[in-house]
Amino acid sequence: MPRAVPIFAFLLAALAGCSSVESLREAPDTSPQHPTALMETKVVNNGIKGLVPFEGTTKTWTRADMQRENTTLKGTGTLTRFIVGTTETARIERLDRKVVWTLFPKDKTYTECPLKGCTGPVAEKPVERKPEEPKKDDKPREPDCKLKIAASSFTVKPSGQKKAINGFDTEEYQVAWLITLADPTARKTLSTLSVNVWTTPLTPPLKEAIAVEQAYAKNFAANLANVVAGSPKTQVVPQDAQKLIEGYMARLMTPADRAAFLRAGKELDKIKGYPVLTELTWNLEGDACAAKEEAGSTDSPSGSSSAPTSVSGAVSSVASWFAKKKTDEKVQEIADAAILSFSTEVKSHQVLPVNDSAFQPPANFKLANPK
Repeated sequence: MPRAVPIFAFLLAALAGCSSVESLREAPDTSPQHPTALMETKVVNNGIKGLVPFEGTTKTWTRADMQRENTTLKGTGTLTRFIVGTTETARIERLDRKVVWTLFPKDKTYTECPLKGCTGPVAEKPVERKPEEPKKDDKPREPDCKLKIAASSFTVKPSGQKKAINGFDTEEYQVAWLITLADPTARKTLSTLSVNVWTTPLTPPLKEAIAVEQAYAKNFAANLANVVAGSPKTQVVPQDAQKLIEGYMARLMTPADRAAFLRAGKELDKIKGYPVLTELTWNLEGDACAAKEEAGSTDSPSGSSSAPTSVSGAVSSVASWFAKKKTDEKVQEIADAAILSFSTEVKSHQVLPVNDSAFQPPANFKLANPK
């Protein structure tokens, strides 16, 4: 007859099992905590005419001599959600140690470089080859038509609307940027850039966070022997949106005119406070530099697929790209949509205590470029 097992033996076994599970859990972070400026922003980009839309979130932790930035990017379109997927990266800059770590959470690896960047390994000298003479057909053809700025109007006015956004009490400013573009034959296209900016007063918590970030920027520039610039001016067009617009107009305008196209005047001084939400839409309407075939049928009799050289041509090329697999109604919907729709939003911005471990690569990450 088997011996009876005392009940307390089962209890001891159960407790032992629990302790083994606890040992597998992540240990609490006991590293020291220090005041740190935390900022989280979200960007929504609906793409040029709906092509390659994406969303991104950036979280930044900043002290006077160190900064960490985590970025998450994901495609939101029917195709880009599979092509782009979701990517996560992190970058830690340590001025006190003069080092930069770039983290790749998916692979649990990181790289280590000096502040000025890594110097890649010396590559073997490539075999010298006689350069091939470019074919005449391969030479990029300059567009026959270039746009010039004929008139510009930039206005800023408070709308009187107020609302709470992410805990910030905000008020709205409406920005209207109207630019008339003309071609050599005096045909015109109107560029309409509309921006709604929701701002909040610079409260003491915001001022504290911004002061920490400015101290870091000054120290970073000093470490790289750069000249420290003054306080940044209000930027009505987010930098990422500006790059998209400049890229879209690259073949249609000279570099000087492209720079003037997005240059604002003293009207920006009317925008008071700290921008929390910026919503931008941009569109073009007119026939400046319209190609001859655009006046008639949209089908090219020669089947030519040359690059568009006009504003309306660029828009038409996007629509024709969809025409192969979309209905005529869908093509018209795309053509009627704004060329660019873009927004940036501050989710939070404040100073909080943060563990020192946030500014170190995790212990389970492997160095990918050992020296």
